[in-house]
Amino acid sequence: MSERAVTLLITNSIDYAADLLVRNLGSENVFRYNTDLWKEYKLLVSDHAIEIEDPIGRRLTEANTAKVFRRSSMRASTLFPGLQMSDGERYAEEEVWMALSDILNIFWEQGKVVLNQPLATLRSCKMQQMRIAAGYFNVTPFRFVLGSQANLRPGIQSVAKSFTFKFADGIGFYARKVDEGQLDASQPWFLTDYIEAEEDVTVVFVRDELFAFSLDRKPFIHETIDWRKAPPGHAHKGWESFRLPLDIEQGIFAFAAEVGLHYARLDFLRKGSVYTFLEANYAGEWGWLDPDNQNGLMAKIIYEIDPRTPLVGCPRPRWN
Repeated sequence: MSERAVTLLITNSIDYAADLLVRNLGSENVFRYNTDLWKEYKLLVSDHAIEIEDPIGRRLTEANTAKVFRRSSMRASTLFPGLQMSDGERYAEEEVWMALSDILNIFWEQGKVVLNQPLATLRSCKMQQMRIAAGYFNVTPFRFVLGSQANLRPGIQSVAKSFTFKFADGIGFYARKVDEGQLDASQPWFLTDYIEAEEDVTVVFVRDELFAFSLDRKPFIHETIDWRKAPPGHAHKGWESFRLPLDIEQGIFAFAAEVGLHYARLDFLRKGSVYTFLEANYAGEWGWLDPDNQNGLMAKIIYEIDPRTPLVGCPRPRWN
């Protein structure tokens, strides 16, 4: 068994950014674990060892794991909502998921987890993010409403967003403008005030560097307020790299320090000189922004996760 130091890449079998990372790092430097294909891996965790064997016989050990990088990994039942599974299969999937969570905890305690923290969203999701971000940026008012029609404002145009998103079975939805009076209060709604804006802005924060990109909203704003539903050619090719104003840069670094992050993709809306914070995605996608490594983003992420570069583990909350 080779003791070559490698990076454990925890991801899914359908992950464009992970494919780019493996291609750029070299497969010999990466051990890829696809969480939705857990049945195809052999796994051992004991009081003194972690060992994983992939479908082609490559083995990873605790000793030769230099770094651990967790992408946006999901259960198979989450990634494929229509998947037919028996109760026994769902039980087994959950057992493996919990074992994987603790493997991450073990490596995190060892300081080997880089950039993305395990389950960071559960520690700080949209609503807490927006409360914290209000200390650094302009933030739109928000409300989470359930059970009382009196908490909805008839005639007011707001933006409804989904906390969770599944790409099948009609679960979850893209951000949309709604009349609050037309909403059913027996259902949960996350609402923000509507903002007139000229550009979408997304900023990838990678430990000590920022990579900012903007997208003109004019080509799609009359059809949708969510750029992800814009014509694909514009939504994925229309982003342009630019330099943020100094106060926004400083705000992002301060926000990341307060939350305790080494990675996030932060979304804003810009109108004139005003940037309005929307959310921070702690495992946010980035591959489409710099697939050919022209803006330095790809190179920076590769550097941070490469098993041959210095290890800088992401922050870990300490027990009191």
